[in-house]
Amino acid sequence: MAKLAILTTALLAASPLSSLNSVNSVNVVNTIDATSRVDASLEASVSALASQLPEPPSLGDLIQAQAAPQTLQGFDTVVLTQINALFGSENLPLANGSSVEPGIYITATPQRLLVFDEEILALTGGVVPPGPASRECKSGCKASLWSPFRRLWLEALEEAQTYVLEVPSRVLFGLEASVPAKTLVELAYAIAETRPGEPPSFSLLVNGSNAGLRARPFYLLPPGGMRVAPGDNALALRVTLGPGESFTISAAHPRFSSNITGTGWKDLAAQMVAVKKRYPNKGTIIIDVGDDATINDVVMAMLATQKQFPTVVLTNDLPVKWG
Repeated sequence: MAKLAILTTALLAASPLSSLNSVNSVNVVNTIDATSRVDASLEASVSALASQLPEPPSLGDLIQAQAAPQTLQGFDTVVLTQINALFGSENLPLANGSSVEPGIYITATPQRLLVFDEEILALTGGVVPPGPASRECKSGCKASLWSPFRRLWLEALEEAQTYVLEVPSRVLFGLEASVPAKTLVELAYAIAETRPGEPPSFSLLVNGSNAGLRARPFYLLPPGGMRVAPGDNALALRVTLGPGESFTISAAHPRFSSNITGTGWKDLAAQMVAVKKRYPNKGTIIIDVGDDATINDVVMAMLATQKQFPTVVLTNDLPVKWG
């Protein structure tokens, strides 16, 4: 966990992701074709909703697909069908992204949290209800998350041993755009810390319009934050999101100028251009979600920063200390 999602490498090296469109592309994104909404009676009934969800691939299918992707066709369609049944793909954030590869998928509305087609927890306004933290979770994740996620990974481990392969290494999050971003961070830490061995890679699912369901990769800071030494040559650039599209830009490096504040995604994109001119060899941005940001806000911040700083690290107020 100390090298959660290879974060240290991400912070110290500017490793660009595949080229994506500009931040303004979000203005021309339409909804994915053939979306559907679940009606009020289905929304009120867990059993009725479950009957609308597609049959997920088995853990064995996912495990084998890591070694031979051609063995699992139509995975993105299965996930998209579930999202349409739960809340409609038009309620995903609108953005471009990379193709969706098979992995464990987690979906959430403001009321429900599901792994595959199984509801594991009721949410309140998109937030995990208060409860005791698991003693085994360094990030302080709640026992209500630790238990089902740990059980999932242990089942995957047993299945993987059958095929003499690794447990699934990818986790995909399909969260309604209005869900608080801090929920995404909490879920990602919990499922990472419960996985045997190395943490998985993460992607946030978005609505790519005519491109269909797309994925935006991200990393996490290690639990408790991290410290960088002067010799590491790390900037640790951070955008802290606030209410009403407000933001604050800061960095752990002592030579970084005073904090920069602003409002609006176009303003953030312009500020990123200016910062990149000063630090041309850096490519990583830490997005600090705080208490006010939604999933949509996080995706908009990703779009605003992607040309200059394409590698995204998410956190919720964890520090990166210098020296």
